[in-house]
Amino acid sequence: MKPVARVLLVLVVVALVLPAVAAACPNCKDAVPDGEYPGGSASLGVGFYYSILLMIAAPWTAVSTVAFVIYRKHRRQRLTASGARP
Repeated sequence: MKPVARVLLVLVVVALVLPAVAAACPNCKDAVPDGEYPGGSASLGVGFYYSILLMIAAPWTAVSTVAFVIYRKHRRQRLTASGARP
């Protein structure tokens, strides 16, 4: 078998298998068909959306708060050293 044919065969197999593997995360794939949620299964996706936003925003908020506290502490020390009031 020629190398080009092998690559083409592998690409075809991957194209056929990959959509089944990457259909959705296990939670979404198992939970969406149930429909036993208030508001139907449509509200489940909205819930996942907001939980993902929370998981993304929480670390950034914590890091930003720590950075602001450090900045404020250094600024006050610099102003105190120069004789000005903070």
